[in-house]
Order: sequence, then structure tokens, then C-alpha cells
Amino acid sequence: MTTNLSTEPTFPINFSQSTPYLVVVDTAIDNYQYLLASPLLGREVHILDIETDGIAQIKTLLSQFEGLSCLHLICKGGPDHLELGTTRLDVDNLWDYADEICQWQDYLTEGAEIFIYGCELAASRLGQAFVSWLGLLIGATVRTE
Repeated sequence: MTTNLSTEPTFPINFSQSTPYLVVVDTAIDNYQYLLASPLLGREVHILDIETDGIAQIKTLLSQFEGLSCLHLICKGGPDHLELGTTRLDVDNLWDYADEICQWQDYLTEGAEIFIYGCELAASRLGQAFVSWLGLLIGATVRTE
């Protein structure tokens, strides 16, 4: 894989060394290769295939872990939606994916947190509602950065 490190991402990433967490990066993010370099070196980082359903990919990925207290999603999106692989997840289809998303909590600890970076998901009231509903489905605190 060719890596282009010409620009750094514009969002903060702050990880605790002692927290079991997983980082999932969608390759639709500009210069996503940078995230695979030094800031995340040695971390459990996984790349989403942009030609496959991202919700299914994340569930499959999570099923390989147990007791994660933190999930970091780095993806594109807008004021009211996320783009994960081929999936555009928004308020119109969130409930279509509800069963699959609810299963994520099987792999997370009680009080787990999910951080979403790289998009403006909570920039609108609809997006803020979406974040709340997502948190209810997963049984975790969802934060956007």
C-alpha cells in the first residue's frame, strides 16, 4: 500500500494506554493512511472496506473482541448521517439496522464509550437526536469529535 502523508487529520485523537479499545477507520477519509502511521502505531486499528456494508463489518469485527470499553469510529458523514463502507446511516434507516447495531453491546463493557471522528454528525438537531438514538441502541455513550 502506498502511503501519502502530506496532510494531517484535523480532528483530535486522544487514547488512554490502559483502556481496551478498538479503532475503526473508513478508507473514504481523506489521507486515512496518515492515521495508520505513528499516532496509532501499536493500537488495534482496523480498516473498513468501502465497498461493503460498514455496519456488518463492524459487527463482525467486534465479535472478535470481548470487553471493549471504547470504540473509535473515524469516518465521513454530515450533519445528520454517517458513512461506513457502503452504508449511509441516518435517521431514516437507523431502525432498519437496529437489530444489528444492538448486538454491538455484546462486545462492549458496561459504561462503554463510542467516539465518532471526521464528520459533522451532531451539527444539527436531527444529528444530535441520531447520536442519542445510536447510544440507546448500543447501550453506550456516543460522543462526536
